[in-house]
Amino acid sequence: MVLSEIVNGYGLLFAVILLVPHIVYMRTHTLDTSAFTNRGMVYFDRIGRFFSLFLMAFQLHILEQGFPEPKALMERFWLIVMGVCSLLYVLLWLLFFKRESRGTALSLIMLTAFMVMLSGLLQVKTLLLTAGVVWLIGDLYLFSRYFKNRK
Repeated sequence: MVLSEIVNGYGLLFAVILLVPHIVYMRTHTLDTSAFTNRGMVYFDRIGRFFSLFLMAFQLHILEQGFPEPKALMERFWLIVMGVCSLLYVLLWLLFFKRESRGTALSLIMLTAFMVMLSGLLQVKTLLLTAGVVWLIGDLYLFSRYFKNRK
């Protein structure tokens, strides 16, 4: 098996773009985890997040078909949309670092879900699409608990 059959180079790049701001945020901000009373949902979010990022970067060849025909056009469309979304994602994170607002946080969640689920749909990766839905559900729970008592 060739390495390019296992590792999706562009998917790995987008997965890194999705992961790095979370790491930077956790290193630079203290997070009061007492708001997250349901530990199961916290782990649900983490499983969805890391499984999504893993499936974006690596191909398991289980419930995957790759880009549908016309393959070159679909792949180009995916790269353009993901590139624009990644730029918007980084800009939203910069805004969130400056001022933690509900609107910015919700925009980040929706954009992340869109990017992961679009990748799953366009590449016909059922597991990636499912992991994206799990991540979205977990993130929405964490969002609702984190901003529940904040103004």
